[in-house]
Amino acid sequence: MLAWSRPDPLTRDLIHLINARRHDHGDTDAAIDTLQAFLEQGREHDLLTVLAALDEEMAEWLFDLVAEASCTLLLDGPDDEKPSYATIAALELPLQANLTAPLKLKIDPIATADLLHRHLQLSAGTVVRVESRLLTDATLDMLNLQMLHDHLATVADSRRAQAVAARVHPPVENTAFLLFEVIGAPDPGLPDSWEDRHRRAILEGLVEQCPELARAPDTIDAPVYAAYAMFDAQNAVRLHHLADETAAVWRELDPLVRSRTIVHLHTQCGNGVYMPVWTDLFDPELPEEHGPVWTSPDVWVFTADLPIEWPGEMLTNRLLAEGCTRFENHIVETPEN
Repeated sequence: MLAWSRPDPLTRDLIHLINARRHDHGDTDAAIDTLQAFLEQGREHDLLTVLAALDEEMAEWLFDLVAEASCTLLLDGPDDEKPSYATIAALELPLQANLTAPLKLKIDPIATADLLHRHLQLSAGTVVRVESRLLTDATLDMLNLQMLHDHLATVADSRRAQAVAARVHPPVENTAFLLFEVIGAPDPGLPDSWEDRHRRAILEGLVEQCPELARAPDTIDAPVYAAYAMFDAQNAVRLHHLADETAAVWRELDPLVRSRTIVHLHTQCGNGVYMPVWTDLFDPELPEEHGPVWTSPDVWVFTADLPIEWPGEMLTNRLLAEGCTRFENHIVETPEN
């Protein structure tokens, strides 16, 4: 008989909250407590494993809760007062092309906090604390949700706040991230939408401080939980590394083989799922049973709010720049993953 052990209490709690969601009932606050406990124990990978096994709707629902758990805290206060929350959020900002290194992405945290408070139309009594440096994809690639959760707990407890990331690396994509905390808000989370004039005003105020930003207000979405920005940044880094590795192997092939090699791009289908992306190099003159000339390692990306073609487009553009022109896109269907 195969050995079998009961799941630990925290895993059982996670199973219960997923089952409760399937049956249209459940306690959101209890779910947040369970997910925060996972993060505090350094078990982020366990949550990602569960996300990979769920269908699209369930996975996106669970990641929304994970994002809130890592980025939102209920602040302690007198029992007779209304609850208040601390939330760490992010804005994804466009950078100009042809940037020089080192990047000059420092901003004035006081002026930026006032800018955000005014144009996010936050309620009186809330405090905004801003990271003094814009972060890039490569910077956020070094972080995890536990570090964000710890950072927010430090800020919410009014202890001396440490920067989320002290170093800024050259960006992998033309994107920078403004991380900020809203402390003492009467509701968890942040607005889902905002007016164009407020979006433009925030970007113009930031461009005055940091000329390396591009003036493209239409590319800035409403403030999102920092967990989403972090996963977007990590996706970009992972996919660029995958494309670089594939291009390097393709260049090393014999010229005759290289000229007929077909690149299979295995990309995800759907939204809200943590899934593998990989590449294969095939020589059509080899028998079918031979298999690929080379297969890349799996790169796991979270697909929340990303279009289906995004990873395939990034990989294809990188390989086209190297001179590789033969591609086949193979969609990884999520329900059977």
